[in-house]
Amino acid sequence: MMPKDETVDLAASKAEEGWLCSEAVLQALAETLNVSSEVIHRIATGFAAGIGRSGEVCGAVSGAILGLGLKYGRNNLEETPSGRRPHWFATELIKAIKERHGTVTCVGVLGLDLRDPGDLETYYKLDHWNTTCRELIKETTALAWGLLQRAP
Repeated sequence: MMPKDETVDLAASKAEEGWLCSEAVLQALAETLNVSSEVIHRIATGFAAGIGRSGEVCGAVSGAILGLGLKYGRNNLEETPSGRRPHWFATELIKAIKERHGTVTCVGVLGLDLRDPGDLETYYKLDHWNTTCRELIKETTALAWGLLQRAP
């Protein structure tokens, strides 16, 4: 597995290339897990900007949950050996983001509703993609990387 700083840098570079928040985080986590598939970035596309720019769960958070699922997601209905709920990794990530930001929604993090044309204009004017969103991409990738270090 790639070191944490390389994984975070990869997510940042994916965002720099033009990949959306959810796509960048998922691609970086997939690469650090050595998971390769032509559908990796495609399955994350709709989660960007709070799920289709609806302002709901932040795309970076969604991408991280999808990435964590590559390691911890289940292939059958058997209980996990640890006895943890199968979605424990999502619960842990959401808890960590909420502790830092008080929310996991785009609206909450940005203070803007991207469905509103005025707020969308403000988003672009304040360059939130290059500041707030890219920082959250890096932060969320780092948190997810830490969760990847846990035993299944």
